[in-house]
Amino acid sequence: MNPQTPDVALTAPLSDAEVSELDELLQSLPEDSEPLDVAMLDGFLAAILLQPETVPPSAWLPFVFDAEGVEAPPWADPAAAQRAMELIMRRHNELAAYIAAREPFDPVIFELEDDDGSALTGPAAIAALEPWAEGFMSALAAFPELLEQLQADDDSAVALMGVLRHLPADPDDDSEEGQEIARDKAAFDRDLPLADLDEAIGALTAAVMDIADITRPRRPAERTGPKVGRNDPCPCGSGRKFKHCHGASVH
Repeated sequence: MNPQTPDVALTAPLSDAEVSELDELLQSLPEDSEPLDVAMLDGFLAAILLQPETVPPSAWLPFVFDAEGVEAPPWADPAAAQRAMELIMRRHNELAAYIAAREPFDPVIFELEDDDGSALTGPAAIAALEPWAEGFMSALAAFPELLEQLQADDDSAVALMGVLRHLPADPDDDSEEGQEIARDKAAFDRDLPLADLDEAIGALTAAVMDIADITRPRRPAERTGPKVGRNDPCPCGSGRKFKHCHGASVH
């Protein structure tokens, strides 16, 4: 499936209603597809944006609509496909702006409730981040360059564990790697415990920014020419001093 991105400004943040709309659109795909839900999509997009090299939408979109990244059947409603693409790219661009600015963001999650319909509180509420972490992990599996770079040293691995600590435990995974991950998660939770969902969200977004500093470090702007002093002749050739010409807005 390869619906075209609509020719609109894809910059507006998603409202709560639009988040729910996007989730419904994704789940409306044919039954033989395995699309991400909107919370998993959010973690997936974050991991895509943290990749050492830019991943084009044409490469990652198939994994949004099907877990294996296979060509999914076409949408029954072309308008629904276009709307889904618009909402996905708007969230992608919103997350990209937060990560570029190193500003915390609110992950898309669904808070958990008890049997009486009341929102869970305290440590029990933190499990709401599991789908987000699963989406993040699905991007690492599809595009392993990020994982390979973060496993290169201990500091990077700590940043990654700030996200992966929220993966649900797999009781059937008795592999050596699975057991090692379980031990690392247990140690992380022991050394850096989280009191509630708000604290967990803050730590999660901080971990994302730590990863961004590793894989997408900020670079100072490169000067395209020699520095011009305030009292030097303006390079434009006016004959006036730089500070009285094109440098006036700078100085």
